[in-house]
Amino acid sequence: MKYLRYLGLPLLVVIAIYFAAKGQYWAWVYLILLNFIVIGGDAFLGDDRSTPKYQYSFILTLLLYINLPLIFLLVCIATYMAGGASSPMLEQTVLALTGLDIALTRNGTELWHLAGYVFAGGLLVGSAATVPGHELVHHKKKQLDWFMGNWMLAFTWDSAFAIEHVHGHHKNVGLPSDPATAKRGEGLYKYFVRSSLQEHRDAWQIELERLKKRGQYVLSYHNRLLQGHARSVLISTIIFLSSGWNGVFMFLGMAVFAKLFLESVNYMEHYGLVRVPGTPVALHHSWNTNKLVSSLLLYNLTRHSHHHEQSSLEFWKLRPKANAPEMPYGYLTTLYLAVFFPWLYRRMMEPKLEHWLNHYATEDERKLALASN
Repeated sequence: MKYLRYLGLPLLVVIAIYFAAKGQYWAWVYLILLNFIVIGGDAFLGDDRSTPKYQYSFILTLLLYINLPLIFLLVCIATYMAGGASSPMLEQTVLALTGLDIALTRNGTELWHLAGYVFAGGLLVGSAATVPGHELVHHKKKQLDWFMGNWMLAFTWDSAFAIEHVHGHHKNVGLPSDPATAKRGEGLYKYFVRSSLQEHRDAWQIELERLKKRGQYVLSYHNRLLQGHARSVLISTIIFLSSGWNGVFMFLGMAVFAKLFLESVNYMEHYGLVRVPGTPVALHHSWNTNKLVSSLLLYNLTRHSHHHEQSSLEFWKLRPKANAPEMPYGYLTTLYLAVFFPWLYRRMMEPKLEHWLNHYATEDERKLALASN
């Protein structure tokens, strides 16, 4: 049973596939259900501080892998609803799996229905593709994990993340040079633009240095950024063949939303925290939460302090840390506050940051934080 605790996210994607195949307003119905499960679960089911040990770790890795074909099918159905083309292979596959004829259910689908697909689809790509992808690209010595993780990140056209996050963010977290560390008082949308551009720039610098050391050409198969863009182009091409240009535009909209949700998570995981250059990364340089539903659905990404302290650890080895600063709510609740009510989020975090300064920060970090603000 302890292995099944991490089956929650794939099951939510399976349910999303069925709702997506029903067409019209059902994506909005699913979104309401998803919010009820995650936000309600975090609010009423409390924290998860359990640390079970696993003998068969390959089962947990498979639970990450399974998200890739599921999210691919979900994206294909969602983008099909925006198109006018016929795709017999997709239609027959969905009919066999769900009993629903998507060629019929997409009739009457209107723009506000498609907005539900973009929002719910972006949320699921951000959670069921980016989060497992993030976990897998940290397994740098396991080629299959790296391969699967990069394919998951291709759904957001974000091959730079796999490079900059692993080789840049984890080294520079809390420093002014880190694109993923939001400054105290910095607005989310300003951060989103700054972080995305700087992350891509830094990823190119990291990759160019790697290729130079190996004596390899920039414009070659060895360039991991170009590999990532090629994966995204291939996914977009498949969507074009099944759904036409409307489907491609729909996919790009979902990718933008998923990227926004990813950067919003980065924003709230390190908001306002600082680190003195040259000092080691410690537990108090990340915001943590132990909410049960968030932890299970996001593969312990919530134990972010331990993840940054020991980034090579697989998600099932991460532990809740009593001496790590905590967010006030679970991930989806905090995400919605940051995205839709950014001023309220910043106001909510002010006492948290003051508490961090008084109870977690070193003397040098307090001076640095006060000088920065």
